[in-house]
Amino acid sequence: MSLARKTSAVWLATLLSLAARPAFAQADERALKAAYLFNFIQFTQWPVPPEEPFHLCVLGRTPLDDQLARLEGKQVLNGLHITVRRVGPRDALGGCHALYVDDSQRAQADEVLNRLAGTAVLTITDGDGLADKGMMIEIHKRELRLGFEVNLRVARRANLNFSARMLKLASYVAGGL
Repeated sequence: MSLARKTSAVWLATLLSLAARPAFAQADERALKAAYLFNFIQFTQWPVPPEEPFHLCVLGRTPLDDQLARLEGKQVLNGLHITVRRVGPRDALGGCHALYVDDSQRAQADEVLNRLAGTAVLTITDGDGLADKGMMIEIHKRELRLGFEVNLRVARRANLNFSARMLKLASYVAGGL
């Protein structure tokens, strides 16, 4: 395992232990969600390694915009730099390596997911119940704690693989291990 992956593994474990503590302020919760997104990217393997830059697409405007902007230029996947790209529900999604759909954009989720079906685009949301509708990873808040669920069935159809460590930290994995 590369040094970057080991560092990310430590970061993910630390992040998740912090998330287990109750009562975060809104800004802290948003920063934590952005950090989750960053780490989900780090622990995903694409069928064909993404090329520079890594496009993190964001559907519409979201409450996480300031925190997501801080991911711009950060390195993922052994040196690729993140570019945050805002997209609309009918925009071309070619070139997106990951797509974040905030709960505030849930009305557009079905349309976007239908267009992405089977493509190697990591889909992440914080919309409750959207993993059941086809998103790959859903960040949730239960009993004042952040956690996440994984829809492994959808990820496998897109030929994306997740680190076993990440899957062990998920509160629920649909589609089995």
